[in-house]
Amino acid sequence: MRWIFISLILFSALFSQTAKVRFLMGDVTYKPNSFAATWQTLKLDASLQTGAIVKTGSESLCEIEFSDGSVSKVLANSLLEIRKMPSPESDDGELITNLGKFFFYFKKRFLGKVKIRSSVGVAAIRGTQFYLIDQPAKTSVWVREGAVELSDPTFQNSVMIKAGFKSEIASTGIPSAPAPLTQQELAELEMVSEGLPQPAPEQSAPEEKMEERKPAPDEQPEPRPAPQPQEPQPQVKPQTPAAPEQKARKGGLRTGVSLGAVTIDGQIYNQIGVRPEFSIGKVGVALDLTLYLDQNGNIRKENWDSFKDIVEKIYYVRWAQRGDPFYLKVGAIDNYRLGFGLLMNRYSNTVEYPGVIRTGMEIGMKRGPYGFDGMVNNFSEVLSGGGLFAGRFSYRPFGALEIGLSMVYDRNQYKGLKDRDGDGIPDLLDDFPDDKNEAIDSDGDGIPDSRDFDRDGDGFTDNLDLLIETFGPHGVDLYNEQDSVILKPEPFDVDQAKDKSQIAIALDASYPILTFKYLQLITYAQYAKYPYNGAWGITFPGFWAKFAFINAYAEYRVFGKGFLPEYFNTTYELERATYKTANDTTDIIIPYTKRQYLNDFATERLRGFVIGADFDLWNMMIFGAEYQNMSRANVRFRTLRANLDLNTSFIPRINRAGAYYYQNNAIDLFKKTEGTILGYRLEYEISPSASLLIDFRQTYRDVNGDGKISGSNETVKTTIIQTVMRF
Repeated sequence: MRWIFISLILFSALFSQTAKVRFLMGDVTYKPNSFAATWQTLKLDASLQTGAIVKTGSESLCEIEFSDGSVSKVLANSLLEIRKMPSPESDDGELITNLGKFFFYFKKRFLGKVKIRSSVGVAAIRGTQFYLIDQPAKTSVWVREGAVELSDPTFQNSVMIKAGFKSEIASTGIPSAPAPLTQQELAELEMVSEGLPQPAPEQSAPEEKMEERKPAPDEQPEPRPAPQPQEPQPQVKPQTPAAPEQKARKGGLRTGVSLGAVTIDGQIYNQIGVRPEFSIGKVGVALDLTLYLDQNGNIRKENWDSFKDIVEKIYYVRWAQRGDPFYLKVGAIDNYRLGFGLLMNRYSNTVEYPGVIRTGMEIGMKRGPYGFDGMVNNFSEVLSGGGLFAGRFSYRPFGALEIGLSMVYDRNQYKGLKDRDGDGIPDLLDDFPDDKNEAIDSDGDGIPDSRDFDRDGDGFTDNLDLLIETFGPHGVDLYNEQDSVILKPEPFDVDQAKDKSQIAIALDASYPILTFKYLQLITYAQYAKYPYNGAWGITFPGFWAKFAFINAYAEYRVFGKGFLPEYFNTTYELERATYKTANDTTDIIIPYTKRQYLNDFATERLRGFVIGADFDLWNMMIFGAEYQNMSRANVRFRTLRANLDLNTSFIPRINRAGAYYYQNNAIDLFKKTEGTILGYRLEYEISPSASLLIDFRQTYRDVNGDGKISGSNETVKTTIIQTVMRF
């Protein structure tokens, strides 16, 4: 363990940090870049790279420190994008605001000007402190120290704002003449600037001393007015060094306690959980110490009866954050994607949580033009002869052109079938699913065949059956079907199965065509192949675009026989192995892999398209949708994804609200299959430290293998209702 820790430190030392989260409070999330599909929780001391987007919720605050000590404050309900990392060594830096309030403190050591772009204007500075308020059709700038040049996006109209003055620019593109700040505005400005380092006198250049803040005409020079903001803003309340909140800057512990009920394998359990989460520097740990009690008060033993179960109590352990030069996380995996997603898109190992807990790993490394991302789905599966492995190497040969090579390998798809005792016999085919030494009971009397003297249950012991057959009275052979010992065949063993693996490779290339403020356009192409059958798929052309608050993408696709896209997707753990009847005239059920499904159903060369978009509507709601249509003649495969999340800071008492629906590569788009998943989440605030959470998810399993979902035993409903207390 010591050498692992030292190795992690050495790895991180190879990569320079560019921006760091030095303080945060409340609900703060981020995306490592605009390609990312989901928002991740931002942690203290996390490193941010170029392209990162930071979003704060209600009564939240995030302070980002750059390499030279300059700081950007992202106040409540605000969004900031690091378009180009500010640093003294570079000529320019560029930050993008997307509605909200921000305070910027930049030192005077920059060679060029740092630009802050809003929806309607650009603030260009070298060394200064100022407050920026970005509204839907207007941007205001209040200067505390130094000077700010405010201009329209084309830099045709501009004004210089000195300390103690303000200006604003609207969609007309002409900034207003600088006006003195009022006493109330000065007070608010002083309050939001609290906690920032102040430059020493010798750091100020002589020519800039004239730009130091002067009192407004209606302000009394002495005494300085006490801070009185227009409205309460607890997220930026000044803190003294001795205040408890100040200690939170060093990292620390957050703990949640949950009480409620959850449905696992169709049975309702009472739930008592403690979920501590803490971080020390780059190290972060989250535990899930939950007890599930049945109606008799007994603890669900499946969660505590092996060393694997103890390991699974670690929800995650991470080093750094996704997007950092070196990143490592062990535990839960959500929305994992390789390249542009032709092979692996939105993969999750938590789709059956908490009924099935998988402990996987993500790893990412970047240095110069090289990069690597990798993933393992479940360590316990790897130790038992299975495991899903994925990785992508990327290289930028010149400029912004990037080339990526991906590979995904599922060592044993049958490991997707539940096997509680780990004997290799799936539970559905195992007469003794909790006894790894027994699996067959031919007559169903509860006695294993290995210890049953009458295995066929005909009332005769097996040895008597054999004697009657061989030595009938008077030499007459009395053998008939009633006398024969009819036994079950040896059950299917996933470890001995043939054609159990799946491997896929992909090559992608991308290049940005447009990189304007309100329009970004990237073109890309992908090629993927399954070596075991030679099936291939091509995406060309593909386009990804960003229009203000909309991220959109479109692809034209051509697939050979036996190929379907996004093979490793959100519902892969449900689809990788299922069941089917052996033929139409028997009730015998046999396992059936997704690879076999391709051979049986993807029998045509398909052409079609995929389109999708994610809308962030004024930071009030995020809606995403994706539709794929691949067809030829009478064969059609379609995919639909839709999700809606609300910014609940505008809704009293609601902390979280969202819903989702996903159907992958279906012949009938709204027919229930193993590739269907739907659900919703709702969290209601009972008090400032407690809330009621309802988390519902519905998936499907074709248990009898008849090719359709019917009956309550084939609908898997996971409902979590709990009271969550945070302290």
